[in-house]
Amino acid sequence: MRQNRWVQKLSIAGVALIAFLAAMFLLLWQATSSRGVAKVCMPIYAADVMCYGQRQLMTSHKPTTITVSPLGGILAAGYEREIELWDLKTGKALPRLQDHTDLVSAIAISPDEKILASSSLDGTIKLWDLPHHRLVSTLNAGRASNLAFSPDGRMLASSSGVHRWADGVFSPLGVQMWDIASRQRVYGLGTQPVRAIAFSPDGHLLAAGDRMKTELWQVRDGERLQTLNSGEVTGLVFCQDGQTLITGSSKLKLWDLRNGNLLHEFDAGASDMVLSPDGQTLATSSGGSVHLWHLFTEQSLGSLYATSFSSLFVEFALKGQAIVAAGTDGIWLWRDLHSETATP
Repeated sequence: MRQNRWVQKLSIAGVALIAFLAAMFLLLWQATSSRGVAKVCMPIYAADVMCYGQRQLMTSHKPTTITVSPLGGILAAGYEREIELWDLKTGKALPRLQDHTDLVSAIAISPDEKILASSSLDGTIKLWDLPHHRLVSTLNAGRASNLAFSPDGRMLASSSGVHRWADGVFSPLGVQMWDIASRQRVYGLGTQPVRAIAFSPDGHLLAAGDRMKTELWQVRDGERLQTLNSGEVTGLVFCQDGQTLITGSSKLKLWDLRNGNLLHEFDAGASDMVLSPDGQTLATSSGGSVHLWHLFTEQSLGSLYATSFSSLFVEFALKGQAIVAAGTDGIWLWRDLHSETATP
């Protein structure tokens, strides 16, 4: 699921400049646009603006899960028992990955983009050589619905939001931590079904959300550090400072991990969410649309309509120059109207 995604150590002058630019942008944007118009724009760190326009249908296949590579150039989507791949710069399909014997349930790509991990209802996690599109290892991990690589690529975390499935099969409880080099399970964290997982940017912390709360774990020794009253979790995103966590639920919540305090509660929920590469904009999905939020001002930037179906996956791609959304009627792409990749 998704590794996922606040600007680090800014000077006082830098913060003031960004706040001023963001405020000016929002005044101009509110005067010239509204929800439902032909494009939605967001400010980016270099005092520029990125605008997303008409959507493009990439495939009508119904994905079970999606992820975008860390550098933003490759889209991977689970489709039945296969993983479909696309080069987002050209829009062309790449060779499919085929070896699972049941539905693909989660996908993650390592930070160096050399390994793709996929989990399936067949009870395995498969590790693929992504550049060469070949299978290199199979882990008998049980069913998992979430996967996340550590920032250094040495660890893979897996979890399942379901303990007993409709067909009677049980998944492991908590989060399972796997060593990539040895292909071995190292330890487990927690004793509840876990619906979402995320590593902090430095890899020292792991957040795990279940139906009631979010727990914060120290990766080095598996110590539980604190518990956040997040409610039922649909997604987790660390901000770039590593000390701020966003939890998705019926209400989006922003937490200060230094003391566990709730910083802000958005008057909106999300079925999925992802942070832009510059750490300023949060994209969430709900009601069949992608909604963009500016984190510095905590204001909505607008919405991109995707589908009449409510459930969506959402990812930033091409270093923020594109947004990908996937639902039951296919995968949609919006590109920055001014980028060189706007017309593949």
